[in-house]
Amino acid sequence: APAPPPPPQPWPGDNETGTKPEYNELELTIVEAKRVRNADSSGLFKKGISDPYCVIKDVKGLIGDGGKTRTVKDSLDPVWNQTFHFKFNYKLSSLKFKLFDEDNGIASSLDGDDKLGSAEVQIAKLLHGAQPDEPITLDTWLPLRKPGPGELHIKAKIRANIPMATPGRRVPLPPRFRIGLAWEFKKKQPPLDLDASIVGLDAYENIMDIVSYKQLRGFHGAVVHSGDDRTGEGGGDDESIAIDAAALPPQVEKLALVINSFTAHPISSIKYAYVRLVVGGSTLAFYGIDKLSVPEGCTGLFVGVVQRAAGGRWEFVTTAVRADGRTVRESLPAVWHYGKANLGW
Repeated sequence: APAPPPPPQPWPGDNETGTKPEYNELELTIVEAKRVRNADSSGLFKKGISDPYCVIKDVKGLIGDGGKTRTVKDSLDPVWNQTFHFKFNYKLSSLKFKLFDEDNGIASSLDGDDKLGSAEVQIAKLLHGAQPDEPITLDTWLPLRKPGPGELHIKAKIRANIPMATPGRRVPLPPRFRIGLAWEFKKKQPPLDLDASIVGLDAYENIMDIVSYKQLRGFHGAVVHSGDDRTGEGGGDDESIAIDAAALPPQVEKLALVINSFTAHPISSIKYAYVRLVVGGSTLAFYGIDKLSVPEGCTGLFVGVVQRAAGGRWEFVTTAVRADGRTVRESLPAVWHYGKANLGW
């Protein structure tokens, strides 16, 4: 994207990222595995049956030192039933597990422990339908890959202190809030130039104003954009948009939030992204977007909308649907179509 103008000063009371420590809680049990590969059946120093153990990988957003089960000797169907406790935040995209065969003596010193397989569960699956202070549970078998074969049985119990704003869910908003967005790319992938924009619409879907990297302030300062981030690097939100809904003109009925790929490279190539609603520095709700939830090849994503609700209040509705375009104006026909078909516009 073209070089943006200097960003405006942050609102009073906001720190650089608008964050403070806040976590969901996770109780994770590694139950057992079935039909794992026998890595001790061949080789000069390997004669016997695998001695499996499981490692919970230390990934971004998972708070803790990871976890490792005990080793089960001579088993292709190991049972561990070991429980670990973690905290995690909105930056966690998935839980990852690796199974190894513990090698001792000469075999271990030559090659290290053999990998039996990897498994992964997306955080969206864990948090789907989660409500604050209402624990949810997951009991599932995960296929082992790279190399596999086999399955891993896990159980999870989650207390969602930060609710997930899944598509269609309506989140009530106070008059002043901020929308934070971030994206993460694969290690060997060049970053995409993604741009977040807000489009203000009236009751007839006429454009009232657009706030983006080209115009960082809209509606006489009621909507303020932080500026364009071209790398997705750093620990906080990549872009944020501060909104004072009470200062919006009365004709404004909705604010559509859209992400575009300025270079037209597919947004579906991201590793993970999130959008979160921030009030007073704390996350009110968030939605994690992984590569499986982004339509293949799309260059624009209609993320959600801030719209007027009953009683003069405002609400945010997550949409996360395709709205192709290098710029937000190119995405508007898809935004209008979805709003009329699904949001009562």
